Amino acid sequence: MKQFADEIIESIAELTKHTDREQLEASLASTLYKLLDIERAALYRIHYEYNQPEFTLILEVVDDELQILRAGQPAEDENAGIVIELKKSLLNKEPTLIHLSHEKSLYLHPISNHLNEITTIFALSGSDENYRDHENLIMYYFQIYRNYLKLLDESEYDALTGLLNRRTFDRDLAKLIAEWLDRGSASRSNDENIERRKLERDNSNWLAVVDVDFFKRINDNYGHLFGDEVLLLLANIMRESFRNYDKLFRFGGEEFVVILCSTDHTGAEAAFSRFHNKVNEHPFPQIGKITVSVGYEEIANQTIPSEVLRLADDALYYVKEHGRNQVCCYRKLLADNKITPPAQAVRKDDLELF
Repeated sequence: MKQFADEIIESIAELTKHTDREQLEASLASTLYKLLDIERAALYRIHYEYNQPEFTLILEVVDDELQILRAGQPAEDENAGIVIELKKSLLNKEPTLIHLSHEKSLYLHPISNHLNEITTIFALSGSDENYRDHENLIMYYFQIYRNYLKLLDESEYDALTGLLNRRTFDRDLAKLIAEWLDRGSASRSNDENIERRKLERDNSNWLAVVDVDFFKRINDNYGHLFGDEVLLLLANIMRESFRNYDKLFRFGGEEFVVILCSTDHTGAEAAFSRFHNKVNEHPFPQIGKITVSVGYEEIANQTIPSEVLRLADDALYYVKEHGRNQVCCYRKLLADNKITPPAQAVRKDDLELF
């Protein structure tokens, strides 16, 4: 008994040392798998296509091995048995124990985000005995997890818009580039074939800088309360326009950043244009119409986080200089000789943007 108690204390210390959300998820899944001696611990992420939930397996622990899957993996087949149970759990919004057979059970535990939306569901597969013997332990672990998520939310999210903040952006971008470089090194060492390289290109990541056009005029003419409302509504349009595994940040003031995951150039252009058009079509109370300028670039071919941000920002500056209310890609501007390469670029620091 003392040994088991020591394992619990040790696992809680391990769980709460993580400041990265994905590492925290993996730690909880691994902890429950080990302590409960179950067959499988898994985490499913939820996103919506045409207002219908899709469930994507993000990580699982099976046969003492943790496997973490990349964002953008195919969603589970909607006819699969697990998806039927996940949909029920999403509707119930409460932890559920499902008896699969005389001895087997499936425990589903939905997790809500800072907006009180269910975004993930933990799935624990094992025997009924596993659950009955450890029911309180499971409940307390998830309570610790939810409490810790609240602390992370306070440090990771912008208080006004509910989007991720600048501090989180710096960490997430550095992490994304490091993962891409690791995959690139593995490909070179294993002499991967052309099809593998094509797959990597088709699953690139993109960074866009978004700026509200003439935002200073909105604050001057209508007041800061209306300015804040514009930012709130814009954040909502961003959530509706992008997938829930894309990263949305309020970078500061009226500037936002989007990290678009796992798509090719055509997909990135379509996604950013769709968002841009939604903003144009949205009626903002009292103010009417607002527009945004968007500059973007691929993340994969950059090795320094500040570099890809600067290139996307250069594309944004081009948009600002040429009429605003557009979406431009840095590499396309470069190919069309509309923008100067970084080594030759002369930034107009006194450019009037508002």
